[in-house]
Order: sequence, then C-alpha cells, then structure tokens
Amino acid sequence: MFQSNSGNDGLPDKITDFFPAIVYIYDADTHKLKYINSKLTELLGYSFNDVLTWDSDLMSIVHKDDQENVNKELQKFNALKDNESYSYTSRLIQKTGTWKYFRTMGTVLNRDARGRAASILFIAQDVTEEVETGNQFKRIDELFNDTQELLKFGVWEWSVPENRITWSNGLYRILGYDPKSEKDKLNITPDFYLQHVLESDRDKVLYNRKDHLIHHEYDLYYKIHDRNGRVKDVREKAKVFRNDKDELLRVVGSTIDITEQSQLYRDLASYKAMKQENEEYLDYGTWEVEARTGNFFWSDGMYRLFGYDPDTDKNKVIVNEALYQKHMNEEHYEKSRSFLDDVIAKKEKPENFVAEYEIKTNDGSLKRIETSGKLFYDSEGNWIKTIGTTRDITRLHLYQSNLEEKIKDLDRSNKELEEFAYVASHDMNEPLRKITTFIERLESKYKNELGADGKLYLTRIAASVENMRHLIDTLLEFSRTARSNQPFTAVDLNSILKEVQTDLELKIEETVSAIHTDALPVIEAIPSQMKQLFDNLLNNSIKFRKPDSHPNITIRCLRLSRRQKEQHHLDTGNTWFRIDFADNGIGFEPEYRERIFQIFQRLHGKTEYPGSGIGLAICKKIIDQHKGLIYATGEPDNGATFTIILPEHQ
Repeated sequence: MFQSNSGNDGLPDKITDFFPAIVYIYDADTHKLKYINSKLTELLGYSFNDVLTWDSDLMSIVHKDDQENVNKELQKFNALKDNESYSYTSRLIQKTGTWKYFRTMGTVLNRDARGRAASILFIAQDVTEEVETGNQFKRIDELFNDTQELLKFGVWEWSVPENRITWSNGLYRILGYDPKSEKDKLNITPDFYLQHVLESDRDKVLYNRKDHLIHHEYDLYYKIHDRNGRVKDVREKAKVFRNDKDELLRVVGSTIDITEQSQLYRDLASYKAMKQENEEYLDYGTWEVEARTGNFFWSDGMYRLFGYDPDTDKNKVIVNEALYQKHMNEEHYEKSRSFLDDVIAKKEKPENFVAEYEIKTNDGSLKRIETSGKLFYDSEGNWIKTIGTTRDITRLHLYQSNLEEKIKDLDRSNKELEEFAYVASHDMNEPLRKITTFIERLESKYKNELGADGKLYLTRIAASVENMRHLIDTLLEFSRTARSNQPFTAVDLNSILKEVQTDLELKIEETVSAIHTDALPVIEAIPSQMKQLFDNLLNNSIKFRKPDSHPNITIRCLRLSRRQKEQHHLDTGNTWFRIDFADNGIGFEPEYRERIFQIFQRLHGKTEYPGSGIGLAICKKIIDQHKGLIYATGEPDNGATFTIILPEHQ
C-alpha cells in the first residue's frame, strides 16, 4: 500500500524531504512504490494523487527510450549484498512533458525470509545540468577531433620535468596511427617522436634543443615520415613556459601537415621558373593593366623586352603610360591611346586585339613587337582590366620583309620568263616556216638531182622541223596556262569529260579504249583549263598503253572526309573532291612519281612514245592555279593512277 505522509520502515518524512533528491522505496516483488517523498512535486511537478493514477508504478514516468535499460538496471539490485549500493542514469518525464536526467542510487533496505531483496531504497538526484554540460563538452571534443582530421593538424604538450608528452588525436593521425585503437598502446616520448623525423631535420625539433630554448615562441618547418614510410612536410608552432626561477616547465604547440601546400608551392615555383625561362628564350612577356588605377603589372620578360634588367631595375622603373610613351613610336602611341579612349568612352567594346608597334629600348636599339590582349568588362559594359602578352618580332618582321621582296623578285622573274617564252615561241615559228618552204622548193625543183640520200636528209630535216613546231606549240600552251586570267565559273565536270571524249573519239576508236566513269561534281573552275586537264590525262593513259592490250581507263570520284582533308592539310571548311584516273598501261617506277610533273621530263624515248614532255607539267600548273593537289602512283607493267584533288569553291 503506497504511503505518502507517514513514515515507512523507520524513515520519517522530515528526513527524506530534507534531501535535495527524490527518495522512494520500491517493492521488488510487486514492482510498486511503497513510499516517495515530496521532492517528486518540486523536481517533476507531480502530486501524490498523480502517483495513485500510475498505480504506484514509477516506470510510467521513465522516458520510453530508457525503459528497457532501466528494467535491466533494476535486476542488478537483487544481487546486491548488504551495505552495497549501485547507481544508473536515466531520463524522467516532467508533468509539463519535458524531461530531466536523474542519477539514481539504490541499496537493499530489507530482505524476505529467503534472503532476497524485499524493498529497495532509491535516491534519484537531478543531474540534467551535469549531463548536458558533459554532452556539450563531448560535442565540442568531437568537433575538435573532426576539425583536426579535416585540417590535418594536432596539438600537444610536453611536460619537461617528467619528459612526458600528451598528444591530441590529430597528431596520431599525422604519424599514421589510429587514436581509437592504438592510443593506449603507445608510449609517447620525445625519442618516439624523433624516430619519425628525417635524420637531416632532427636538429630543428624542440625535443632535441631542450637546453637551448631561449625564445618564448617557435615556428618551425621540417620533414617527417609516418609509420608507413610516407614523407610529409609539417609546420610546428610552439610556446615555452617557465617558472619564476626561469626553469623550463612545459612546451605546448600544434603540428600541421603541410605536405599538399608545400607541393603546391614547389609546383608553383617550378612553373614560375619554367615560365621565366620560356619568356627569356622566346623573347616575350606578359602584362596586366587595371582600368580604375591605371596600374600595370609586368612579368620579367616585359622588362627584358624594353631593355631593363628585371633583377636590378624592377624596383626602380615605374610602369605606367608615361613609360610606354617614352619607348613607343609617337604614331603608334597615339593610335593605341585613341583605341583605349574609345574603349573607355564605350564607343567600342572589343574582347580581343592584336597590334604591332615599334619601340626604342632602354639602350637605344629599335624593336618591332606584337601585343595580343583580352579586355574584361563589368555588367554595365565598363572596362575593368586588360591582360595580354607581348613578343619581339623584330627578326620575324625582317624575314617577312625580305621574303616579300624575294617574292616580288620571283614574280617579276616569272613574268619576264613567261613573256620571253611567249615571244620567243612566236619568233621561232618564223624561221621554221622558212625552213619548211625551202624544203618544199628543194623537193619540187631539185627532186631528180637529190638522189636517195638527199631525199632522206630532207625527210629528216622536215621531221625535225615538225618536232620543233610541236615543241613550240606546247611551250605556247604552257605559257598561256601560266598567264591565264580567265574567271572561275561553275563547271560541270561531266560535261567537260564528254567534250574531251568527243574530241578524242577517233583515237579512242583506233586504240579500242574503254572508259568507265563515276558521276563527277560541279565545281568553281576555269572551263578551258579543266578541258585541257582532262584531255592531257586521258591522252596520257591512251598513249602509254601496253603493246599487247587495249587501254582500260577508270575515272573514280569521291568526297573527302574531314580526316582526309586534315591529312592533306586542306581547308576543312571547304568541300573537296578526289578524282582518280586509273589505267592498265605500262606504269612507271615509283621513284619517278614527282619527276613526271616537271617540264620536259621524259621516261621513254621519242621513238617509242612521241611527245614534248610538257603535258603533265601543264596539268600540274592547272591544278596549282585551282589551289588543288595532283600526284601519281604506279608500278612498271601494272598501270598508273593520276589523282587530282579539287575544291568545290575557290
């Protein structure tokens, strides 16, 4: 029977209410309250009548997440001996619905006839503040450990008189140890730590300088290796504490793993050194200018370009507009100033620019330089800054000027040669006509007196004159091809091929030539030259046929892929067609594949295959004028293939 206002088992109410805790007696058999003091109301807000509504079962106000554990804890009190006590912590629900932590300590008050605990005395003390403070410290400790792991650092304390060291978890991790499983197994001493320091750096460590710690604070850098042999860069900051007698008491500090940062610094230093070497070797520099301040930044290469020594002059020279004006050609400076004024006034808003100008260096020499820049703007279109590079193109400019002069000389020479060939060809035809006329007169007037030998000589002279006339005609043809200034128009190559086949109809019939062709494209070209090109190529295949077979000529056409255009170094933005003229003729040695396109080059004697040796040279000239390619492949007695590559648009 629960009692609230009368003593029970010799415990008066005044004594139990004096305790700053809930005091209650618990019946071990019925699991009911036999007594509870008035602190229940003060600490949890319940009245004695509320207890009756629970049927005297204190488990009614135990937090539901703690009930299972409390039941287990209560079982342990049955095993207690006299004068022994046991305690546990759990949460009890307040009448307001919130909860508090209580540390409950109990002891057996009396036993039954069999010696088992009959009633148990409990004292439940409110420890909410203590638990929450502990939880807060626990959370702070966890946060600190997480921070150490994230930032790769640890803190430590060296008690010098005892030569004892205390580490935080972070330091264990830096050295490759697991603080959870190995902390209690390791004997942390100065010698233990020094074993992890590279031998060359051990003199830097404070543990090795116990008698020489003259400063109050230290900031050290050295290398260590962890338990797995990985070398790490660390930074150590420490503070030294002494007593009134200036005796060393302790040193506290932090150690941070800076391996990644050190590697970044090394990489940055290597990149900077490489960049400086590149600037010096390639004669260029980089720069940046801010719109608001007008401040310039120059790399070392820029100082060298303008004739300054970056090692000695960098701190003496003020890089600003006045410096540029001092070194630049006046016309070029005004032009660049005008460009910048338009940018500032928003008249222009270029993203990039390239400019050439002339400067006079610090030692008075002249240079031609090229500057490339990129401009940056804010959301309102105001110029913010410009970054760029400047390079020395003095030699390149000189080479270009010399090359342009040589090209002019070459063009002039070519033009003179073409005019000479044209005029000479015309002039040479006149004596040939006279020779032909006198041959005819000799034959008609002195036919009977000449005899057999004389007639043979005249026949040979006439043949030579005819060969000379054919050579002059082909030279004229070659000259006209080189001098052609006809316009490019849309040309249907199918129509060109039909015209050529019509012109060669008799020759095709005489040689029983077979011509097979794919559909050909329409391209921008000079019609007369395309006709001449096809005529020469077909004539070539028919002429160099095998004695015992008929010519079989196949004309194939395909559109080049992007990869094929790149392989031939062609403009990938244009459409290109490859046309093959393949025959079954006598072919040629592969070593002659380039020689056959040179003027007057022959691989066979005139008696076997008559001709001037200019036909393929004319083909090459026509293809060059159309910005295309021509080449040949072949094998002796196995035919030849002449390939032309032409663009769709000029």
